[in-house]
Amino acid sequence: MQANQNQPFTPFPTSLGSRPYYTPGIPGNYSTIIPDQQGASYYPTQHEDVIDSRVAARELVNFTVLKYLTTAASSPFEVSKTLLQVQYLPREEIVGSVRKKTTVKEDDSETEEEAEEFSEDEDNEEEEAGRRRHHATEDFLNSGISLDVDDPIFKKKVPVGADGYIVQASVYDDSTRPPHQIKPIDGGVWQGIGRLLNHPHEGWRSLFKGQYTNWLYEISHLFLQPTLEGTLNDMFDLYDDTIPLVHLDHVGPNLATLVASNLIVGFILSPLELIRTRMIVQSASPLQRKYKGPFHALATIIREEGGIKGLYFSHNFVPTILYHAITPLLQNITPLIIDRVLCISASESPFLYSLAELGLNTLEVLITLPLDTIRKRMQCQIRTRTPGNKRFEPVVALRPVPYTGVINAVYCMAKEEGGGIVEKRNKVSKKNKVMDWSLRGLYRGFTMQCTSNIVLFFLHAINGIEDDDYEDF
Repeated sequence: MQANQNQPFTPFPTSLGSRPYYTPGIPGNYSTIIPDQQGASYYPTQHEDVIDSRVAARELVNFTVLKYLTTAASSPFEVSKTLLQVQYLPREEIVGSVRKKTTVKEDDSETEEEAEEFSEDEDNEEEEAGRRRHHATEDFLNSGISLDVDDPIFKKKVPVGADGYIVQASVYDDSTRPPHQIKPIDGGVWQGIGRLLNHPHEGWRSLFKGQYTNWLYEISHLFLQPTLEGTLNDMFDLYDDTIPLVHLDHVGPNLATLVASNLIVGFILSPLELIRTRMIVQSASPLQRKYKGPFHALATIIREEGGIKGLYFSHNFVPTILYHAITPLLQNITPLIIDRVLCISASESPFLYSLAELGLNTLEVLITLPLDTIRKRMQCQIRTRTPGNKRFEPVVALRPVPYTGVINAVYCMAKEEGGGIVEKRNKVSKKNKVMDWSLRGLYRGFTMQCTSNIVLFFLHAINGIEDDDYEDF
């Protein structure tokens, strides 16, 4: 006992010995002791960090692959919707007036009044000319003689542009429609998918146009937007961006940083949206295709349309800013309106909450769909600075006269594309000018988006009802 009392006190456990650490240069019979489980907490290893990094990398790869598959699954519907939005379907009685604004090659003996008369009488002569062409072809095949050069078919004047290409008299005229274009889509998204599948130059591959570019945009936006939002919140000393806005007392600052981050990232990634739209709209024919891929499209746009400045600050700048500012604002104030204005709780009334969410989502589509349509139409307008470039040949008919801005696009679409699709000019009655206005052209693809919202509504409602049933048990 006396010997034990003379031993120096040590704070380390006896299993580690009196000197667990070896100090070089100090004499004595000391040895290095490996700690057991009691001392393991003193030595953090890097093994767990390596495991965590591998798990994170695996989850990242799985997420990107899953995102690629989801974009591929939705690509046919997005392609058809984009073609629905950008195609030009004017009322038949105004086709001639819009075509007059383009450059037309005329004979020396033809006056402006004769050109107007030709555009008015063209539909009446089309059927008769078709019959004459059919009989002349039969005579040529049966008798073996050549066609008469004095036949009216050869004297019929065909409007052409300044570059020598034939200007289509009407988007509904099958005889003058370019072979790389599909017929007008007037039956919705499914009809557009069928038109692409049945076209000889398109096929099933055209249903995935721009899918890789869309995937790049989605992945980049998912990584950049939260990072920028968190940086802005730290800069202004705001609450953590992971806290939902509905749980905050003052949502204004956080909502501002959220919208600002979406706006900035949307503007930075806007070239990807431009490339995606043009890749979808261009013809898939090898002879007519202008862009070989997204990177070739980017290089071509920079070379032909004014460099980086033309890429970002072109005629598409204003609709891009409006779309990326209004869309996140409407999407994030929806739960705030339901909770604080309508006073509906998701936990207490899941069905009413889903119903209110459906109504507000439909209102959001009514506001943002026209902006998206105008944005995509203006993305298809190429104002090249370099002459002699390859033409951009769309798979659907586009407006021959470009839009000058958002207001001009709304005015022209409401004025020119209202009413029915095909109407004979001699059967069209004179209507009040006010009644000629229609918003139909601004809301193509509205049915598809509303259908998806309704499906989500039923899924959320059923899920809420099942949760309540389980809680009762």
